[in-house]
Amino acid sequence: MTPLLNRRAGGGFTSLAFAFLLTSSACLPAQSLIETNAAQSLLKQGRLAGGGAVATRALANQVNDPTAPLTLIQFSDILSPTMPGQTSPGNLFQIQPVMPVFPTRLLPFEQLLKITFQLSTTPNPGSQTGLGDTSFFDLVSISQSWGKWGIGPAFVFPTATATALGQGKWQAGPAAAIIYTGAKNLTAGFTAENPISYAGDSSRPAASALSITPTLTWNLPDNWFAGHSDFNWVFNWQDRGQATIPVGLQVGRVFSLRNMPVSLSLEGAETVVKPSGTQTPDWQICVEFTLIFKTLRH
Repeated sequence: MTPLLNRRAGGGFTSLAFAFLLTSSACLPAQSLIETNAAQSLLKQGRLAGGGAVATRALANQVNDPTAPLTLIQFSDILSPTMPGQTSPGNLFQIQPVMPVFPTRLLPFEQLLKITFQLSTTPNPGSQTGLGDTSFFDLVSISQSWGKWGIGPAFVFPTATATALGQGKWQAGPAAAIIYTGAKNLTAGFTAENPISYAGDSSRPAASALSITPTLTWNLPDNWFAGHSDFNWVFNWQDRGQATIPVGLQVGRVFSLRNMPVSLSLEGAETVVKPSGTQTPDWQICVEFTLIFKTLRH
């Protein structure tokens, strides 16, 4: 866990992606290459059945659903402009490959695998740049009439290249998700992870924190979407459950880039609850750019 709310950030990419978001309204509607379930799985000339705006809305719903069976790579870039006691911004860049695993005879459940790689830059004084800890979870996704729920394991691997960039602990714990999609154009719910340290650098403190990622997104006309920012809410059990809760907004769009469906969003949040005496950011800005790949159900 870093001083950047255990999530994401990188300055030049932020500016480029923001400019890209502003010009994306001129791009073509998304040409979805996603095959997800029997009701919307037939590929017709590179589009979901229904095509056009129907396909784009379906894709936008799934992009903003953390339990949806999409194959994608998400690039997230967070800038933390101000932190208590610091003289420069903090920065965190994340790469998150996501891959579904469809039911088999041996395991008749749909799974979603996600791994998160991090490149962090801590603020001055004593700024450092390098790799952070790597996290992974495997979520078993169960469909319901109202949406989905899921459970699975979550892991953190101590891959940080400097002490300030990670926790120095091997961690494992439960993960869960509840996502409501029963209302048209609305995706609401959360994912939660609580990895607990069991090995690692004995000189580093033990780790156990509940991290909740909220999801509240509304699909808008012309392939846009808006909702609550998805910065993590963190409850640190090693510090009497003290909470770090950022609250903010997100706006984005799904469109086609050289016939590939992509999603681009900009979000910002203020940390309305945070532990006293820590270097928790006062507020954060994040850009997310997602490449969405063809997913075939066998």
